[in-house]
Amino acid sequence: MRRFIAFALLCTVALSVQGATLYRWVDENGKVQFSDKPPSGQSKDVTELDKHGRARNTGNNQSEAERAAELERQRVATEQRRKDRALLQSFSKPEEVDILRDRQIEALAAAQQTNRLRLQTLQERQNRLNQQIERLKKNKKPISADLQTELDLNRDEIKTINQSLARQELELVKIKEKAEADKARLIQLRNIQPK
Repeated sequence: MRRFIAFALLCTVALSVQGATLYRWVDENGKVQFSDKPPSGQSKDVTELDKHGRARNTGNNQSEAERAAELERQRVATEQRRKDRALLQSFSKPEEVDILRDRQIEALAAAQQTNRLRLQTLQERQNRLNQQIERLKKNKKPISADLQTELDLNRDEIKTINQSLARQELELVKIKEKAEADKARLIQLRNIQPK
């Protein structure tokens, strides 16, 4: 009977301690204090602890900036896990990343070649239009509105193609950088040892 009473008493004490909330704070002397009651007065550094001594995430102990930083950290970690999963599902070895990179570069090179050929054609047309305008000026004849419009449209198209070529050059750099980063991450995730 005594054992039963002692056991019941022990269980009651354990349950009451298990449900108790503990608090941790730094006092005015710089010492860390623990108690089952929060400190009297205003203290910003009071942390509520769970039964394992870990800080509870009650939300009211963090400032708005800290909560925003924690949410951003969680978002970045979630995005990284998603990227890692996609990388592992897409590639089994680093050489496959190189193959994809080369295909993307090849497609981009074809688009650049098309733009260069168009640019060459437009520049030849620009030269012909400029020669035509020079002849008109030399003969002191007016430049027709149609001719001026054609010249302006041709210049705009040349400008657009040059911008497109510049974007394609940037895209080429990004493809190479992404491939190198993906390859390094894949090696890390698959724990591939260098040969």
